[in-house]
Amino acid sequence: MTVQFAKIRDKKNLSWDGNPPSFHEIRSLSARLYTKKMSSELAQKLLGHKSAKMTAKYQDERSKGWNEIIL
Repeated sequence: MTVQFAKIRDKKNLSWDGNPPSFHEIRSLSARLYTKKMSSELAQKLLGHKSAKMTAKYQDERSKGWNEIIL
């Protein structure tokens, strides 16, 4: 899935500051947004994680922001 994501992302010819986002980074963003708007439990369920510990790894913000794009 990661390879297919990168192929589709790269076909869009978008410009990035630094490296383009990886599939993992998009999942991490999703985890953070669902946690913020709803709950950690919902984020865990949507990401398909069996443990809250795994979801917590995706919720790590690493002090980075994101850019919104329209596809």
